[in-house]
Amino acid sequence: GVQTCALPIFTKIEALGQTFDPTLHQAVKAVPVEEGQKAETIVEVYQDGYMLKDRVLRPAMVVVAQ
Repeated sequence: GVQTCALPIFTKIEALGQTFDPTLHQAVKAVPVEEGQKAETIVEVYQDGYMLKDRVLRPAMVVVAQ
């Protein structure tokens, strides 16, 4: 019979506006916290990160407010 192969499930890591998580995000730059922002919040994404199921393939490269 014909075998169907399920494609791996890639998910984009949510980053913008999230709290910085070193297991998911790689900080490439830190900027001062602006009014209305919380420290350790991601304010910009340079490159999207991806996960395969629950494993990080590539962390998101981000700018963090500190």
